[in-house]
Amino acid sequence: MSGSQPPVLGPLLDPARIAVARRMLAEVSGPAAYDRLSGLAARLVGAGHAKITLFTDQDLVVGGHGLPPGVVGGPALLTGAFSAMVVTSGLPLAVPDARADPDVADLPAVTSGQVGAYLGSPLVTASGHVVGVLALYDAEPRPWSGDEAELLRQLASSVVAELELAAANADAAWSARRLGVALEASSVGIWEVDLRAGFIDWDERSAAIFGVDQATRVPMDRLFAEFVHPDDRDSSQRTMTEAVEARAQYTVELRILRRDGKVRWIVCRGRVLTGPDGAAQRILGTVLDVTDARNQARSRLAAVQRAAAIAAVAAEVANATGIGELADITLRGAEVLGAVSGGVAVREPGDDERVRVHLGRRILDVVRAEVGEVPSGGVLVDLDDALPTQYTARTGERVVLSSVEEGIARFPAMAPWTEVLGLRALASLPLVVEGRLLGSFVAYWTTDHAFDAEELRLLEGLTAQITLSVSRLQADADRDRAVAAVTEANQRLELLAEAGRVLSGTMDIGEQLQRLASLVVPRLGDWCWIVSTDEHGRLRETASAHRDPAREEFVAEYVSRMVRTVTPEGAPRRVFRTGQPLVVRDLTPERIASVVSDPQAKAMLVELAPSSVAAVPLTIRGQTVGVLCLLNGADRGPHPAADVETAVEIGRRAGMALHHARLYGQQRALADALQRSMLTEPPAIEDCEVVVRYVPAAEGAEIGGDWYDAFEQATGTTVLAIGDVVGHDTRAAAAMGQVRGLLRGISYSSGGSPARVLTELDRALAGLALRTMATAVIAHLEPQDGGGALLRWSNAGHPPPVLVGADGAVRLLDVAEADLLLGVDPGFTREDRTVPVERGATVLLYTDGLVERRDRDIDAGTEELLEVLRECGGLPLEQLCDEVLRRLFLPDAEDDVAVLAVRLT
Repeated sequence: MSGSQPPVLGPLLDPARIAVARRMLAEVSGPAAYDRLSGLAARLVGAGHAKITLFTDQDLVVGGHGLPPGVVGGPALLTGAFSAMVVTSGLPLAVPDARADPDVADLPAVTSGQVGAYLGSPLVTASGHVVGVLALYDAEPRPWSGDEAELLRQLASSVVAELELAAANADAAWSARRLGVALEASSVGIWEVDLRAGFIDWDERSAAIFGVDQATRVPMDRLFAEFVHPDDRDSSQRTMTEAVEARAQYTVELRILRRDGKVRWIVCRGRVLTGPDGAAQRILGTVLDVTDARNQARSRLAAVQRAAAIAAVAAEVANATGIGELADITLRGAEVLGAVSGGVAVREPGDDERVRVHLGRRILDVVRAEVGEVPSGGVLVDLDDALPTQYTARTGERVVLSSVEEGIARFPAMAPWTEVLGLRALASLPLVVEGRLLGSFVAYWTTDHAFDAEELRLLEGLTAQITLSVSRLQADADRDRAVAAVTEANQRLELLAEAGRVLSGTMDIGEQLQRLASLVVPRLGDWCWIVSTDEHGRLRETASAHRDPAREEFVAEYVSRMVRTVTPEGAPRRVFRTGQPLVVRDLTPERIASVVSDPQAKAMLVELAPSSVAAVPLTIRGQTVGVLCLLNGADRGPHPAADVETAVEIGRRAGMALHHARLYGQQRALADALQRSMLTEPPAIEDCEVVVRYVPAAEGAEIGGDWYDAFEQATGTTVLAIGDVVGHDTRAAAAMGQVRGLLRGISYSSGGSPARVLTELDRALAGLALRTMATAVIAHLEPQDGGGALLRWSNAGHPPPVLVGADGAVRLLDVAEADLLLGVDPGFTREDRTVPVERGATVLLYTDGLVERRDRDIDAGTEELLEVLRECGGLPLEQLCDEVLRRLFLPDAEDDVAVLAVRLT
């Protein structure tokens, strides 16, 4: 690697991963929670030791079970190497026998006897970083099942959730600190300095103090040069620098130069915040225009004290976990201004007609005394203009009522409530964020109350905090709903995709639907059955499954009885009749009694205790070819609409698969019958044993062009023939029949030699315009004086015959240059070749599908055939042919095979 290229860091040294791990580790409050989780993992799996390790730039055990004293809180020592492997790969590690595993056998933890079996699962954060490992280990070897690995993975997710929760709580505490600093100066202005980038961000109020129209960002050098009074620049800059060096808080009072040229006094309070490495990163602070306060110190001091009280309440608001909490929390701030109670009204998502009102404690007590119990989740009321709460929530307008007379004059419907609550004054402020009106915040007084500008600003600041919390809580709820919806949708899509794989994995109808039944249980139901019809339209059971494997045979027996005795009201009949899904949310005993006529089937259904049913059709182009029925027990309850929709879609896919499988079966049977009809049984020939075999290709419904033949010429000569027409379709099969018929006729009538017959056959193909090509071997067995025979043969581009001598010697009857295949050149001169064949010898003719396939060329296949014949040549001829096919013909072969074997007796 050249010096100009950065080094490649492994996962253990990845800075981003280390930073995330450090953030998690910084918030680990103690080992208790992690001891419980690791102990739970060890007990559930039955392991002796468990530990949770976090990896920053070094490993640290944060919890464990069965560990020696002092391990938790320190490095993992010997077992750390296993954990490092998991973090590096990011994948689970299962080692059933560490001493026998060459990858880990030399690790100190193994050689010391500490680890004989190890199972580790990575701790993966939501950001995708591996921060540590949850591991189980024993001193002795033991197997790890898939369920145990999955259990450990799920518990690892719980560990990550615990870590991320601690980090999230730390972030919330960070936010509370930021809020507290921002509100120390009565929320007049909030700013933030990025010390690394060298700029300051002002919110709208801060910007307004400096005479800028909107929130803005200003480089730090411009801040002091353009906005700070020359007499205050050095002192204020020195104060900030000292605070940064000390990582401390600071307060500075100085003069500023506004954009409009005016000079104003401000007080800035700042707090220096550090990063995980302890370096100063940011300054959070507030700015307050104190120009008037310098002349009105007493009143300003009181306002600051009230603001401080509200700031404390605002910090609680920022950490609220539910909208219902806000009513009481915010009213503690309003009490600083003399308010008694009130509430928070939030518009319902997707409902423009209603608002949900959450009442404060005192007003809630009064309402309960008047109207009875109030729902804990708030009260839904119409969104109208009758009362200030709803009016503000609808219009976004602030309502300030200083007296009861003013309130009743504007909102007559307030009159009854003024008496019940003792209400005299009221402030209703809108909750608005980014232009969206979320609702309103209302506080009321039991005395007339004149609102000054400072009080309204404080109420607005408090309302702003409520708005942010409401927006955050709604966003969290929306996110949770969205995540749940996406998760559910993904699960349905995964189920549909898996159903597609199951249905396309085989063309056997029974196996297809049994796999489907096992797939949908228990995802869509506690148990299920699938029925279809035969060619006569009669119901037949096809598949069934139950979430309890011990009950599957019982369910299968019930389905067998049910299809024979189901009534027109039963799910199979109704769905076949209507072609529509049938959903029964409450399966009553009366309905159970009406669906089957057989008492035994009724009793079995009662014992299975279904409480709800969802039956969907298996359809293809509008035709129902089967029914899938899902049944739930009382504990699970009715099928959700989403599950029914998923089942309907599975029914469409299953219907198509069922239809295709039936067509495939019909075509396959037809093809096989047609092919075999063209292959006759060999004749009985004196002093010869003839055995033939034909095996169709494993896949596809096409018929091929492989054929064999054995017959006697008019002269009494025995003719052996084998061939293969080019192609694997009906055209090839048709051509095969023609070629075979021509060869038989030419050979029988002419009595010619093999070469002569092939020559005449080639001319006939050209003369009759058959336009096909084929390979073939024709051989004559010519008896010889003294026993034995002479094999005379001619080869038209076909794999050569094999001669197995009586002594077991194997010889390939090959030639240097094979003759052309048929259908290429009708004028080609063909030759006869001869070889003596003794009694007990065997001649084997075969097609290329026996020795050639995708993963093996023909030369390797031929050599394998010769090796099999050397080993098995002495077997009886029937067994020999079977053994050759067993060892050379694969179950997933893509080509047909024909074999013709002759043995002289």
